[in-house]
Amino acid sequence: MAFVDLAKKRLVLKVLLSGPPAVGKTVRLDQVGGVGRRHNFGSGLMGPTQMAVLPLEVQREGRPVEIELYEWHGPEKADVRAKGIFVGVDGVIYLADAREDRYIDSVRQFQFLVEQMGKSKMARLPALLLMGRLDEGLLRLASFEGKLFGPTWSDKLEVPHDQPEPFLEALRVYGEVMLARAL
Repeated sequence: MAFVDLAKKRLVLKVLLSGPPAVGKTVRLDQVGGVGRRHNFGSGLMGPTQMAVLPLEVQREGRPVEIELYEWHGPEKADVRAKGIFVGVDGVIYLADAREDRYIDSVRQFQFLVEQMGKSKMARLPALLLMGRLDEGLLRLASFEGKLFGPTWSDKLEVPHDQPEPFLEALRVYGEVMLARAL
């Protein structure tokens, strides 16, 4: 559910970025932060949570629109904020690992995400499925279609890991989709 930040007079879309360990979530946040803003927050005890903000070039009701992209680690990093991160989520981006030896990790991490978020909520959200580490992998998106159930995937993209432009463009288009659904 998009919300209006009255103090900053912005409409904010909240997106969860998830995937197995070492798939490239932090790299994607860095890419978004390079054109927007990047933030670390959290405690030293529990470890930081990372997020990045991408401003969109559209306005709704006279307010600029931003996408807040939050990294979710899943079971690899216990976090007391885990339940709170799912509140008000407008969409999900899942980075599957293209390396064959990480296929099981990709599928299990997705199943854990569905369990934590809730199947009904997950089924209602628009989502993107991306491949990470293509340069090292042999698997393609078709390998995951039968295993990754639930969301209505807006698109299945194989965007280069080392090039930010295709990912940022996909995120902007995805923002338009979420905005159209929210309003």
